[in-house]
Amino acid sequence: MKRLRLAILFCSVLFGNVLAQEKPCKPQQHARLPVVKDSTYHKARKKLIAAGWQPLRTKSANVAGTDPDITSGNGPLFWRKGYVELEACSGTGVAACAFLFKDAYGNRLRVTTEGEEVPDEKFYARVNGYRFVCE
Repeated sequence: MKRLRLAILFCSVLFGNVLAQEKPCKPQQHARLPVVKDSTYHKARKKLIAAGWQPLRTKSANVAGTDPDITSGNGPLFWRKGYVELEACSGTGVAACAFLFKDAYGNRLRVTTEGEEVPDEKFYARVNGYRFVCE
């Protein structure tokens, strides 16, 4: 029972810290946000870059091949394409991935996707959301 309480306390502190670091922001000025929801990630990425959002490198090239955040699911496919903004991909479930961009004003935008990337079958991950995040 004591171990269970300790585990619950640890998880709640850890989860609370993650939420505090990832709280949404509402910047007063930011680059234009094109309509990207429901687009394939590849098309959405092009639109975001054209609107002034730059991919923000999230992983060192040296550790990317062994980083568990991006070695599962669609992670290896996106990384091989040179999508350095890749933060993490899930190896199970809806095949979720997260990507990070930055604009000229210093704002950060997280774009999330779902769906398998199977180019041979013409299946592509689609954007299911995006939001501003604080550093």
